[in-house]
Amino acid sequence: MSKDKDHSMDLLFKPRNIALFEAKEKLYYFLSGFKEHGYDQNNLYLISPTEEEVLGLKCYKSIDDIPSDSIDLFILAVRRELLIDSLNNILSKKKVKFIHFFSAGTGESDELGVKIEKELREIIKNNNNTRAIGPNCMGVYCPEGKNTYSPTFPKEPGNIGLIFHSGDLHSKMILYSSFKYNMAFSKGVSVGNCIDLQISDFLEYFNRDDDTDFVCVYFEGFSKYGETEGKRLFNVLKNMNKPVLILRGGRTTRAQTAVYTHTGSLGSTRKMWQAVYTQTRAIEVGGLLDDLIDYANMFNQFFKKYHNLPIDEQLKYYPKGKNALCILWSGGLGILDTDALTELGIELPYFEGEALERLREVYPLKIGSLSNPLDLPWIVVSDIFPKICKAAVTDQIDFIILETDSPMHWDKERFQKYYNNLIEIRDHVNSLNKYLILILPEYPHRARLKYYKRLLNEGFIVYPSIKRAAKSFLALYEYGKKIRAFYS
Repeated sequence: MSKDKDHSMDLLFKPRNIALFEAKEKLYYFLSGFKEHGYDQNNLYLISPTEEEVLGLKCYKSIDDIPSDSIDLFILAVRRELLIDSLNNILSKKKVKFIHFFSAGTGESDELGVKIEKELREIIKNNNNTRAIGPNCMGVYCPEGKNTYSPTFPKEPGNIGLIFHSGDLHSKMILYSSFKYNMAFSKGVSVGNCIDLQISDFLEYFNRDDDTDFVCVYFEGFSKYGETEGKRLFNVLKNMNKPVLILRGGRTTRAQTAVYTHTGSLGSTRKMWQAVYTQTRAIEVGGLLDDLIDYANMFNQFFKKYHNLPIDEQLKYYPKGKNALCILWSGGLGILDTDALTELGIELPYFEGEALERLREVYPLKIGSLSNPLDLPWIVVSDIFPKICKAAVTDQIDFIILETDSPMHWDKERFQKYYNNLIEIRDHVNSLNKYLILILPEYPHRARLKYYKRLLNEGFIVYPSIKRAAKSFLALYEYGKKIRAFYS
């Protein structure tokens, strides 16, 4: 890290004690989060000069009353006019390892805010014991540390690290990903204006963190206080031994104006980022949060299977090509899917000659097509359906896309036969270390949601559209290509 390389961030994510000033009911999300996730209330020090308790949690009148000389994480949530005096008072009386400036209205706001932020920066810079995140950020989330700013976040720890300039997008990433794809997270941080700790500091930490398999970043720009952050970020990304998926805000000139008023960050150019993606193993994510969630799901599926393998063994299982087998039940849908996949640069090997004859021996179809896409109407509940699908998964196929729908209105026996066929196809594909992706288009229907959740809970990879699935697979393929080149 830039100030003290030996200053571990473990106690930021898993603090032994937490102090919060000023405790108020309007900070219910923090307080409810600590209660709901089971943080030890004996080590939670709420400070309020006016309240005896907030949300049933005891309050101390002042920092002098806290029964500890050292605080691992201090959350400072006061009006910006009180930030400097409050910080000086805190640091004069307690040893603080990490301080989270929750307050907004500083460098992203106006001249007074800029002045306050600069003074905060100088105080932290001159205090060798304390590191800081923020201002203008929601803070940290660590299920294992029972440390969260929201009671609605999942309690189960996972394997994904998050570093976000935006607190709102950080929250949405956690909530949407957990609901949409059953993803879980090791640690996450909303960094705000970055007067001290920078994104590169957190990447370095996650690179050493045994609980984290890969990292998702939402980046808006460089902090005016990170004088060498551009060069340092580049070097850290070059040395990462874990995937880093980067969603960048402020890609357009107009959006960079919004960046400055959001976190006060300095914009960066497309040309600069193209050099980063070309010369490091970082993966560029399209311009939507949905893209980051989709990509993260594909990487999560990879690490579910290969997490325990060393990197040199993992190399064997990243996709080596981008040839798809598409399985569906409609000629028109097959044409649209072929267009979508081809436009993304994915190949659909055409079955002809001897290859086609071998498929016809398995299934001498009368309607549909065996040419790829496999157009297989009316046979999804028959024994022949998994046989023909498995026969089509040749060595030249890297991943399989199977269009499904919500068949839960069928009678129980018919549904179970179809579902057993899907499982048989999935297990065969998995045995070949390839990828089966189900496409379940979205529309509001209770039975559809029930079916979707069942697929997820039983280990299927499911996406709402073929384009979203294919883009996510390509991201995993691109990372595999980069990491093979690095280790070759």
